[in-house]
Amino acid sequence: MGVLENPPTIRAEIGPTLKLAVPIMLGMLGYGLMFVVDVAMAGHLGETALAASALASNLNYIPYVFGIGVVGAIAVYQSQDNGAGVEESSPAILRHGMVLAVAISVVAAIASHWAAQFIPLLGSSPAVSAEAQEFFILMSWAMVPGLAFHALRGHRDSQHQPWISLVWLSLGILANIFFNWLWMFGNWGFPAMGLAGAGWATLVARLVMLIGLWCTPGRGEVRWADGLQMAVFRRLMKTGWPAGLHSLSEVGIFAIVPVMAGWINATAQAAHQVAISTASAAFMLPLGLGIAAGIRVGEAYGAKDPRKVQAIGLGALIMGGLIMAVYGLGMILLRPLLMATYGVAGTETAALASTLLIFAAVWAPFDGVQVVAAYLLRSVNRAAWASWSVFIVYWLFCLPLALALAFPAGFRVFGIPAGYFGLGAVGIWISLATGLVLVSLAMAWKFRQAAQAGVDA
Repeated sequence: MGVLENPPTIRAEIGPTLKLAVPIMLGMLGYGLMFVVDVAMAGHLGETALAASALASNLNYIPYVFGIGVVGAIAVYQSQDNGAGVEESSPAILRHGMVLAVAISVVAAIASHWAAQFIPLLGSSPAVSAEAQEFFILMSWAMVPGLAFHALRGHRDSQHQPWISLVWLSLGILANIFFNWLWMFGNWGFPAMGLAGAGWATLVARLVMLIGLWCTPGRGEVRWADGLQMAVFRRLMKTGWPAGLHSLSEVGIFAIVPVMAGWINATAQAAHQVAISTASAAFMLPLGLGIAAGIRVGEAYGAKDPRKVQAIGLGALIMGGLIMAVYGLGMILLRPLLMATYGVAGTETAALASTLLIFAAVWAPFDGVQVVAAYLLRSVNRAAWASWSVFIVYWLFCLPLALALAFPAGFRVFGIPAGYFGLGAVGIWISLATGLVLVSLAMAWKFRQAAQAGVDA
């Protein structure tokens, strides 16, 4: 009767969600910073190293983000079991989750190591390709401790220990900077390895993070002697597989777009890069919020408390939209400063990028909503629905729309007529904005429907 008389409210649930979300958001920002550190320090090695670093990092991100999506299922099911009071499942979820993370990352590392031989075919100069290959191989093997850390971090976060993960992420960033300084530039008597030194630094920093988080008290039992059961792997993959494909769909469409911008002209490609870098800089904030909200929704879902599921989820959706709306407003107001920061002020690139940032500001709140909604849907066992909706909207609707809007009539892709309106980069960004709006509305509606079904039951 207590739940019926005093149902949870959106306002009451925002505080607890933020309490869990803040360290996770900071941690996700920090993890993104590790990629930025490598690229920024590579810039001091010269243009070749900088270009090679950007090329290898972007290629490495594709399999890595798939793995992160898969191991995210650990937090989903641990939070559901916590809510249901099934404490005895924790060792099994952690044990199987770590094995799954290592297995996926080792397969991805082997495949990436083999695929490195094809980097010269991507069109970069021989010098850039050669330097990118070695860095890419090292980054591929760095996925193994990196993905294991994400698996363990998800388990810790679901046990409401996010500050411990944040501490080791912070120490990992510092270790990465320190080892970059030693091995990239040959300090303290070490050989100057250039960009390869950054690869070794990332690998060692991730090992430090993993070992530190594993050994910090509070992890809980693992019980390796209990062995492995296919039923637990199937449970993890039921959410993890579609979540990984969901991440691939998003990463894939945003990887293709700069290539399309390059088909227009160099100005369009440069303006796109400036705008998309600015628009995505705050992405980790709603991502961290979504992870935290997903954990709390999973607990309520496991406890069979649909009203709390609804209150937590709707509150998180509102916060995600507001955070990114404020960021979008900031992008609009600070456009002159941003163009100066990128060093393109007064150029055609700046004029076009400033226009594209208007579209980024429009889609920003919807982007915040869709990121949060993705994690909410996973926590109520609707990951497959979210994955299919993203694939359909981005690949079957947005991609053809971008081609039609961006390119003039007569433009062909693989011999097939694809262009019509000839709006250039603006056409591509209209398509992206439309896609993000549709995806956010669809996933928010699906979560609302799933939550309401539990309330009405």
